Amino acid sequence: MASSKSSSENSVIARSVIMASMMLGGLFIAVMFFQNGFSKVFGKYADEAVIGLMLLVLWLVVSSAVRTINRLASRAAAWKLVLSGLLVGAVGTVIMSAFMIVFPEVAKSENMGEVAGATGTMILLNLGLAFVISLIAVINLRVASKMLGNALEILIIGAVILGFVYFATR
Repeated sequence: MASSKSSSENSVIARSVIMASMMLGGLFIAVMFFQNGFSKVFGKYADEAVIGLMLLVLWLVVSSAVRTINRLASRAAAWKLVLSGLLVGAVGTVIMSAFMIVFPEVAKSENMGEVAGATGTMILLNLGLAFVISLIAVINLRVASKMLGNALEILIIGAVILGFVYFATR
């Protein structure tokens, strides 16, 4: 009996990760197509607006996927929720990267090597962000004490900020 529950849980996780990853990749690609329109509205800050919108989409899709999996497979271990969020972020970014390599004009670069080189960094950055987003979502879902949950969130966000400062000044 435990095997069928585990199999059902894994099926829910796999289907949710696949659907959320495809949604994330599609939304990333859609944002890339809006970049020309953003340059008319935001001027020289169009690239920053695109990055901000992509970060918002990443946060919404990854946290929604983690919450959906928690709702549908309520007995799933916390590490499976975090791993699911990581997979959604990674696979969604890989989908967008593959699209940009196949269609480099969307990435505003004719040099396919340049686009391919940038995708590795983008995948790693989004993987790290998906990890932080997943951790925060799991904390919100699983920690019963509101005060402890807030303290853990502040510690995670503080660690991320310190990490960015450390690597930026290195």
